[in-house]
Amino acid sequence: MLKLSAFLLLLLAAAHSVSAHTYLFRFNIDGKDTDRGQYIRAYRESTVNSPVKDVNNKDLRCRTDKMNPKDTQNLTLTAGVKFGLEFHEGDEDTSRFIEPAHRGPGLIYLAPLESNGEGDVWFKIFEKGYDPKTKKFYTEVLMKSGGKMEFTIPEDIKGGDYLMRTEFIALHTADKEYSAKSKGDGAEFFPNCAQIKLISKGTLEPKGYPIPGIYKSNDPGILFNLWDKYDSYVIPGPPMYNADAGTPVNQEGGPPDNEEGEPSSEGGEPTKPTKPTKPTTPTNPDKPIVKPVVVKKPCQRKKKRSYQ
Repeated sequence: MLKLSAFLLLLLAAAHSVSAHTYLFRFNIDGKDTDRGQYIRAYRESTVNSPVKDVNNKDLRCRTDKMNPKDTQNLTLTAGVKFGLEFHEGDEDTSRFIEPAHRGPGLIYLAPLESNGEGDVWFKIFEKGYDPKTKKFYTEVLMKSGGKMEFTIPEDIKGGDYLMRTEFIALHTADKEYSAKSKGDGAEFFPNCAQIKLISKGTLEPKGYPIPGIYKSNDPGILFNLWDKYDSYVIPGPPMYNADAGTPVNQEGGPPDNEEGEPSSEGGEPTKPTKPTKPTTPTNPDKPIVKPVVVKKPCQRKKKRSYQ
């Protein structure tokens, strides 16, 4: 039986389902924000933040039917160098990331641009789910950072043009499977695709998987009761690319760094923005970075919005 507080949150989530969603808003490169939607496959503006519910729907790929590569600019990124991503529920950067009840994992995939996302081409380069130490899902980390995260594409990935697919999975209605007869049930998926030109000396071309095709509606990480007791969570989808290739991957994906250059703790408050610094490569590429370092005294947020 659901606890009263959990039940009320569930009702609240259902009541505000339209305004509670999220999408990839923009990037931050060398401390500068790009325009909303720049380098991102065109939104359906009328349903820009609406979720995909059916794991077999083609919209699970990029949440858009505007899939002509010529209509989107390529964002140049360098492997091993940090860049920022920003997610919001509204069309203003002052809007929140997502409604608090929409808890779940975050993931990032890559696919060669020439494939346009079709076929066995998608490989996973980032995933974060539930942290049993902080008792928080990754979406809760981004709620505290205002929808901002920093990420570094691994240096062993071969350079070239790619589709980069970001995704969050909200589990507030995932205690039952989605079906045509019960469209209100099931997990909610929030994917977006950007076009990037990756500068890299790497040579790795990881094994790919199809989207749709990576998920089943009854996978443990998709059919999940968020309102019951739990102490673990299985992230759905294919393995991280290095699991197939046997190579290391730098998996940061945390909120922007604080003024001392140390990652924020997943359970802490958003860190204090600082002036941009020169990008650096990971200090230990032989060991994956899977958890940020705990910061004992988070800094207060400044009014001025910027990344590290």
